[in-house]
Amino acid sequence: MKKVMLVIFAAMFVLTLSACSAGTGNHTGSANGNNGGASSTGNSNDAGGGEVKSAQQPTDQLASSSGQPGGPGAPSTTEKKTVVFSTFFPSDYFKEAKKKYEAKHPNITIELKSVETDDAHSEENLEKFVKTTGTAMLSGQGPDLIEMDQLPSGDYVKRKMLANLGDIMDHDPDFTKEQYFINILNGMKVNGGMYGLPIGFFIYGLVGDEDAIKKSGVTFDDRKWNWEQFIKTAKAMTKGADKDHQYALGRSMPEYMTTQFVNERYATFINQEQGTANFVSSDFTGLLQQVKTLFDEKVVGTDARFPLFSTAQINSPTDYIRELRMSEFIPGGNAYTSKLYLSPNVDPQHPGGSFRTYQTIGLNERSAVKAEAWDFLKFLLSEEMQSKPDGTGFPLNKAAYVKKAQALIQKGSILSDQPIGPMKGKSFKITQQDIDDLDKFLNGATYPLQFKPSKIDEIITAEAQGFFTGQKSADEVAKLIQNRVTTYLNE
Repeated sequence: MKKVMLVIFAAMFVLTLSACSAGTGNHTGSANGNNGGASSTGNSNDAGGGEVKSAQQPTDQLASSSGQPGGPGAPSTTEKKTVVFSTFFPSDYFKEAKKKYEAKHPNITIELKSVETDDAHSEENLEKFVKTTGTAMLSGQGPDLIEMDQLPSGDYVKRKMLANLGDIMDHDPDFTKEQYFINILNGMKVNGGMYGLPIGFFIYGLVGDEDAIKKSGVTFDDRKWNWEQFIKTAKAMTKGADKDHQYALGRSMPEYMTTQFVNERYATFINQEQGTANFVSSDFTGLLQQVKTLFDEKVVGTDARFPLFSTAQINSPTDYIRELRMSEFIPGGNAYTSKLYLSPNVDPQHPGGSFRTYQTIGLNERSAVKAEAWDFLKFLLSEEMQSKPDGTGFPLNKAAYVKKAQALIQKGSILSDQPIGPMKGKSFKITQQDIDDLDKFLNGATYPLQFKPSKIDEIITAEAQGFFTGQKSADEVAKLIQNRVTTYLNE
């Protein structure tokens, strides 16, 4: 888990102001130490009796194999079959799920494949995993299920290597979307399709200095505000403030904020399935100007010491409470009361917060055991599995989340997780009102952030600098990004 979280935090440098995000659809358990990570599977039969082991089949045969157009049908209850599940990092969650699922389905074997690595070789092995997995998928010899967090999910979608889970859900009478955070499911759609399901997710918002906000006398409705309203509100709040409190937001650079804003309206600029881009447009040049205004008007500053708002990633109910309460223990007379607000929205017609999925799993479009793979994926998202207290992120299963939240309320308080400093040993009270407030963010999260920076992010960040340094016009930057992104999408 430590390694997984390191990857998450390494990716966080692109998260400047979270509001919505990248519509990449998005955008591990091993016993064999396979450094390639990707499973190579073929039409193999065990001597013990005709076991189907991850045999691939032509795409045009998939619909008829299900007996139900658009869905894989019911899993076999008698024939021996093996589902190959490939991830980069090993996962105790997946290992436990394998054990429980196989006990319920003795004819099904879940074969977990991951990479045995260490910190010194993780980057090298990750690169090999990405290449090997991509090659296996293209050749039709990939795993049946695959964790997509470390992989270029956009490429997999464009090349039609992943099954449309949205169609499968719609044709599965045993899958009830309302049992899950349906806003997360809808937010993961890519051009109408859904190509991955997450085990968990994180949410994003702005932690505000509630004392300073109340002192300013300025009111606002964070459920509806966009960035233009945020600029006006922030300027009113910081009017006459001292040097340490003159910014509404800090610790950001305009080129990274531009990348973030593009991700907030990803489908506006990128069509992954068609491999096209739309940066030469008023949408993008207007976005560049909007970011520039935030810095020109001194709403955002790179040297802000105590900004009114700070971006926050919330990983769980306990993390939410700690994020809010810690500010009350800042020493030196700088303590204040905190409150979580929704980030301003770039699209006022479609308000909503942002989220990032964790352990997003895709289903190989050419899997010969699609019904069994889908059934295991549903089990991974079941209340039984997702109610585990030590899971990372908010569970996609609503009932599992409610269980975790109510357990915390009954406990009454949580301890700080900081081993040193002013927060060491502090106890933070938790109430039903805290959970009610949190529910607003969980149910309002609409726009997905990518799990990690993509090549398109790198292109936007690099080329946008020319506009903010005054070296290029917005139109020139738009054309450069358009050409580079188009080339990348068609590689």
